[in-house]
Amino acid sequence: MAVGGGDAFSLPATLLTVILLWSFLQWSAPLWLPGMSEKYPDKAKFLRNFDRSLTILPVVLVLLVVLTLFRAHFVQDFTHGHVVNFGIDNSSSWQRMLHGPVNTVGSPWLGIIILFSITTLVKECFGNSDYSLFDEHTADLRARVLRWHGFLWPLMLIGFIPSDAFSVHSEPQTFIGSQIAPLQTSITLIFAGIGMGIWPYAVANYSQSGDMKKGDNFLLASITAVLALFFLAMENLSSQRVDEFDELIALGQMTELALTMSMVVLLLGWPIFLMLLSKVHEKRGIAKERRWLGLTRTLSHTLILIWLSGVVILESLPHIDGWYNSFWLSLTLMLPLAIFGVAGTLLPIVGLDSRPRPEVWGFFLVMSLAIPFLTIREPLTVVLMPGLFISMTTLPLLATHLELRPNLPIQTRVMESGVLIGLTITALWGFHHMFTGDSLAISLGIGITLILPLISILSLNRKIAIS
Repeated sequence: MAVGGGDAFSLPATLLTVILLWSFLQWSAPLWLPGMSEKYPDKAKFLRNFDRSLTILPVVLVLLVVLTLFRAHFVQDFTHGHVVNFGIDNSSSWQRMLHGPVNTVGSPWLGIIILFSITTLVKECFGNSDYSLFDEHTADLRARVLRWHGFLWPLMLIGFIPSDAFSVHSEPQTFIGSQIAPLQTSITLIFAGIGMGIWPYAVANYSQSGDMKKGDNFLLASITAVLALFFLAMENLSSQRVDEFDELIALGQMTELALTMSMVVLLLGWPIFLMLLSKVHEKRGIAKERRWLGLTRTLSHTLILIWLSGVVILESLPHIDGWYNSFWLSLTLMLPLAIFGVAGTLLPIVGLDSRPRPEVWGFFLVMSLAIPFLTIREPLTVVLMPGLFISMTTLPLLATHLELRPNLPIQTRVMESGVLIGLTITALWGFHHMFTGDSLAISLGIGITLILPLISILSLNRKIAIS
C-alpha cells in the first residue's frame, strides 16, 4: 500500500494515500451528496464542481506523483526508494527520467495506474462531462461510475504497489536498479491501463441500459484489461515451466499472477454474469412458482463448486498432504468469501432490488468485489477463482431448471444441465492435473472455463417461449 516506508517525508506516498482515502468519498457520495443540494440550494454550483472533482482529483494527484518521480530520477536523488530500486545504472538523467518511473523490469505496475488516470481524464472531459449526481436522467449512471472508481482505486493502490515503493530516506541509499523492460511490456501496460480506465464507464452504461452498444463494448474493455494483466503477470514467470508453478505457489512467489487471476472474476466474470442475467430475464421471463428453488440452487451450487475447485487444485500442490488437508484448507479459504456472498444477498433489503433476481445479483457482486482483496491477503485464495467464475457464467441458466416454467421443456432442462455440469467436472479434472505440466489438462481447464459462458449464451438464444 502506498504509505512510504522510509524515515523521511514521501510526497508520492502521501498523495497516493490521499487517493486511497478519497475513494471512500467516491463510493459513498451517491448516498449523501444529492441530499445536500436540497439542503443548501445556494451552494448548487459548488456541489456540482465537487461532484466532478470526485473523479478528477485522483487523476491530478497521480500526475503530481509522476512529476515528482520524474524529478527524482532526473536529478538521480538516491534518497528516493523508487530511484534506488527502479532506476537504470550508467544511464543519462533523461533516460533515467523516462524509463525509471514506469518502465523497468520488476517495477510495480505504476504504469497501469497512470494510463488508468489518463483514460479517466479523457472520459470525464469528453465522454461523460454532462453526467452528474444532480441530473435526474444521469444520476444513477454517475453513481455507478463513482462506486466502481471507489473500488478500483484501493484495489490498484493496495494490489499493484508495495508499501516501500515510494519510501524516502534522510540519507542516500545504495543503488540497486533493474533493466529496462522490453517494448512489449510498455505496450501491455498501455492496454491494461486503458482497458481498466474504460471498464467502469462501460459496465456502468451496460448496467444502466442493458444495451451492448450503449455499454461501449464493455466485453472488449474487460477482455483487453484481463489479457494485458495476465501477460504482465506471466512475464515474471516466463523462465519457469508450468510444472514448477506448484513450487512457486508454495514459496509465495506468484502473488502478481494470483491477483490477476482473481481480478478475472471482477473484470470479465461480472460483466458476463450481468449479460446472462439480463438474457435469462428477457428470454425466459419470471418463473410461475418455486423461485426459491432457483435461489437455493444458486447459493448451494456456487459454494460447493468454489470449495471443490479449491480442493482439486490444492491437492496437487507439494506442500499439501493429501485430500484430507486440501478439504480443510479449501474450506478455510472459502469461508470468508462465503460470508461476503451471503451478506450480499441482503442488499435488496436496503433498496437494491431493481434487477432480476436481486439476491443472486448481490451474492455474486459482493463475492466479485471481495475475492481480489482476499487474494491480496492470502494468495492461495486464487484456487477458488475457477469455481466462482464457472458459477457466475452458468448458474443464471441452471437456476431456471428447478423452477416452475411450463414453457421450458424437461428435455431442454436435462440437456442444458448435463452439458454444463459435465463440462464443469471436466474443467475441474483439468485444474487438478494442470501443475503436472500436462498440456491437455491445462487446455481443458482454462479452455472449458472460457467456453462455458458462450455455451450459456447459445442455449439462451434457442427459441423457447417465455413463461
